[in-house]
Amino acid sequence: MAYAYSTKRRLKYSSTTPNKWADELPTELLGLIVKKLASNFMDISRFKAVCSSWNGAARSYTSAPLPQYPGLMYPSTRWGWNRNGICFFSLAENKVYKTEASQGFIRVDSFLGSSHGWLVMGKGAWTLGEIRLFNPISRKSRTLPPLPFWSPIRKVVLSSDPSRNNFVVVVIHETLNVPTRLAFYQHGRGGENATAWTELEGSHDHYFDILLRNNGHLFALSIDYSIQVWDFGDTYNNNNPTKIMHFRPSMARNGIHGTMMGDKKWLVESMGELLLVEREWLGDNIRGTEKFDVYKLNIAAKTWEKVECLRDCALFLAKNQPAMSLSTQKLPRLKENSIYFADEYHEYSHGGDIIDIHVRGVFNFETKVVKQYCITGAHNFSYSSAVWIVPSPW
Repeated sequence: MAYAYSTKRRLKYSSTTPNKWADELPTELLGLIVKKLASNFMDISRFKAVCSSWNGAARSYTSAPLPQYPGLMYPSTRWGWNRNGICFFSLAENKVYKTEASQGFIRVDSFLGSSHGWLVMGKGAWTLGEIRLFNPISRKSRTLPPLPFWSPIRKVVLSSDPSRNNFVVVVIHETLNVPTRLAFYQHGRGGENATAWTELEGSHDHYFDILLRNNGHLFALSIDYSIQVWDFGDTYNNNNPTKIMHFRPSMARNGIHGTMMGDKKWLVESMGELLLVEREWLGDNIRGTEKFDVYKLNIAAKTWEKVECLRDCALFLAKNQPAMSLSTQKLPRLKENSIYFADEYHEYSHGGDIIDIHVRGVFNFETKVVKQYCITGAHNFSYSSAVWIVPSPW
């Protein structure tokens, strides 16, 4: 299935009033309109763009935000190498939206992931400079302190919405002496570590993935499928996180394989359970197919248990991004018992331009069949991986 790209669909704000009537609508009526539109962030974005009073009405909306459908975001330079923008493919609308850098977006070399509606952006894969957090809807941004190490960043996770004063950022990065290490930055932390990145004590291993749960526990998956857990709950008292658990769950002999070069593994929290998702590559080229296996961690029994059904949820995976689990009851357009994955490959024109981005597709967990699709005419010259994002329009 292919989805067409249109340059006419732009996310754009206006501080002027194009029509007098728009600025004269009662505040109560505007509030009712916002409430009706709250389930679709694109509708909210269009509403904000009408005029300053409509923008203000949307910003003053105080009800609990409704669940938003995810989409794919990726840098784009369709109008030349020096004019970066961002594309957003909306799953709910099957459309691609384009925003130019001049409309408030930050120019970057790569996307490192997303969390809580914010993009994690870096200056290329080798990041000695800065990591930026950017909300593409509100245009809010935060620049994190410079990283003290010269090494590729493999994964970035956030504890909460960066618009708050207190949040934690944890990264997996490569080093010369050990395969990977974990480091963290605590925004809002006082004392001598207020602006510092700190290596996580005891993190000397080859890590596949990390997951920071709402209770402040960081779970790290090692190459031998063991689990290491750190407690970040006391870090705001200027205490470093402490490792509280390290064990290797048992598994069936024909269970988790991990023997194939290029296999991917993700940790994801779904309905209170900690899941391990493993992708096995079935093919000898970039257009091969995938097989996914899912396991549930039984902490009490210290075992990985095979999951046969993803009831009432869909999983979202991307190359270096934390996995997401979303409710198909709250978001009924999503396919239940499915895995959406975004390992894209590109097709080129004779002139070398990227004309299509194939985003693999949706894996049906029951039939084990992949439904492939592509986004045509997306023009992603930056070669940065696409990331899933659940927009936060407020």
